[in-house]
Amino acid sequence: MKAVLLAPEFAAIEAGRLQVEAIVLRESTADLPAGLPDRLVRLHFEGVPTYTLELFHERVWKKIPLYRINQAWLFQGGFHLAREPLFERVKRVSDILLALSVLLISAPFIVLAALAIRLEDGGPVFFRQTRIGRHRAPFYLYKLRTMRTAVEGSRYTAKGDKRITRIGTLLRASRLDELPQLWNVLKGDMSMIGPRAEWDVLVRDYEREIPCYHFRHLVRPGITGWAQINYPYGAGIEDTLRKLEYDLFYIRHYSFQLDASIVLKTIHVMLFGKGSR
Repeated sequence: MKAVLLAPEFAAIEAGRLQVEAIVLRESTADLPAGLPDRLVRLHFEGVPTYTLELFHERVWKKIPLYRINQAWLFQGGFHLAREPLFERVKRVSDILLALSVLLISAPFIVLAALAIRLEDGGPVFFRQTRIGRHRAPFYLYKLRTMRTAVEGSRYTAKGDKRITRIGTLLRASRLDELPQLWNVLKGDMSMIGPRAEWDVLVRDYEREIPCYHFRHLVRPGITGWAQINYPYGAGIEDTLRKLEYDLFYIRHYSFQLDASIVLKTIHVMLFGKGSR
């Protein structure tokens, strides 16, 4: 989509000499010159919609711009399903049924992966780490181990990281290392879909440096989620900010339709090896 800001080209847009798909305002229409809102309305009915920058982020990029976030943001529109007990109960039942189904289907793959891990270096099969869940509650998250034990390194995993084992490379590429998290779903620590469950050590840093980061803890973290399928794996504050924009969009627009979309895109990610880790 091509979008333009209000500028000298505006008259050309009205005259039809400049073809655009949308007009994006930096902020609201409150401070626009007299008469301009009416002209924007006429263009809207002629097929050229006008978006505020915030609405453009949500409608087109499907994320929440962080510059608009403050402590009162949660009291604005949206979040009705995130606060609805009936929806939460239905989602929980769906999580349990889906987790059990996937666990039964994937059990042979987990056994084969466990054998391969033990044969490669004789180390433990599972990796356990403290993560932060809903309402900031800590829990132990389980994965199939993909990295060598007792090897120091960065908090983040880099491309070509020498700590990753050979079988670990395959497990990460196929996302099979994530399967033990189904146990976390059954226990109620996690959902099938939600924001990524972050390491408690990183969460402490993020909450100091990113205002309103804790909003992502309004819902259970998920094995997959909107940020995981829309943003590649990254390391550091800047990547965390970008992923948070997608997490907040998910929380604000929480729905079964959005969850279904995430499931389909996750299958695509697993087949073609793209997405967040």
